Amino acid sequence: MYLEFFNLRESPFSLGCDERYYYESAIHTEALANMYYTVAQRRGMVLVTGEVGAGKTFLGGVLASRLSASAEVVMVRQPAESGRQLLRAVAAGLGMSFRSDTDKLTLMTGMEDALDRLFARGRLVAVVLDEVQDLPDEAIEQIRLMWNWERIGQRLVQIVLIGQPELRPRLQHAKWESLRQRIVLSYHLGRLSEADTTAYILHRLKVAARADCSLEFTPGAMGEVFSATCGVPRLINILSDNALLTAYARNTTTVTAEIVAAAMGQMSSWPLVAPTTEGVGPRGPVDVPPPPVPLPAAQRRRAAARPDPRLANKPGLLLAALQGDPSTEMARNVYELAPPGSKTHLLALRVMAQQLLAAVRTERHRDG
Repeated sequence: MYLEFFNLRESPFSLGCDERYYYESAIHTEALANMYYTVAQRRGMVLVTGEVGAGKTFLGGVLASRLSASAEVVMVRQPAESGRQLLRAVAAGLGMSFRSDTDKLTLMTGMEDALDRLFARGRLVAVVLDEVQDLPDEAIEQIRLMWNWERIGQRLVQIVLIGQPELRPRLQHAKWESLRQRIVLSYHLGRLSEADTTAYILHRLKVAARADCSLEFTPGAMGEVFSATCGVPRLINILSDNALLTAYARNTTTVTAEIVAAAMGQMSSWPLVAPTTEGVGPRGPVDVPPPPVPLPAAQRRRAAARPDPRLANKPGLLLAALQGDPSTEMARNVYELAPPGSKTHLLALRVMAQQLLAAVRTERHRDG
């Protein structure tokens, strides 16, 4: 909708995980480099946590992309509902096929044999598991069992665990001590600083811009974005995208602090919050004092079926789907399919913003 007006090739603030838009701040560069080294050198298991919208999945995707040149990489983005389902997801990622009624023991034997053959050929196998905090105990136990596969003192598979902060206290439980001991690198992704937020916005604009692009975010606008989002990358994307829509509606290529404030009002009347700067650094699960025990995953996770792509040109039906299930997952899916700038597109943005802001407030309240 606004691409031609601003002379952009594509939307600079899409919520997708396009590696071209990966911003290498000092803290993320350190995390990614250490993760890559640990996996490539078969040093042990890796744990990465971060609040909602911190960029955990994006970082995992970049790691998988950079490993793929020299390794077989499987990225499991959706939490499995059982150990058997997890095995099938990993097997599918390795190009293996099993009958739907294959029992768990046969799955494990077949996978171990396949990994053994890859190891004999000198191929590294890495499995990146996202949303681990939502895995049932049976699936976490399956991770431990997979890690035990080895030949001549070398693990057959390297594992990266990615999850929300509540994963850490969960791993404190005595029954996961053996799994916890295998985690040799642990990072917690915090929010971007104000300087990094500015650099993040400018980097995305540079990637998306055409040679004659005149779009500009003023320093005040970028400061307002930071104040409103606390440096949470996904929130930065949502607010910045809405600010572009507001600037387009006002027929200006300069995004000011006033335009950002107006965009916030159109979305959900976000209150400005005091900026906080949280970095990223090595951190083991044993260093984190356990907060209150989280609710079981089944009570926290809402199933949100992806709308049929054929509804992309039918915003009315997408709006009905979102109104029937206003979850973050459904809002993200509707956002991707709805026509940019439409009522449905903006409503999906608003739902994501409201839920992400609520998550940030919860995290800030827990931290202090």
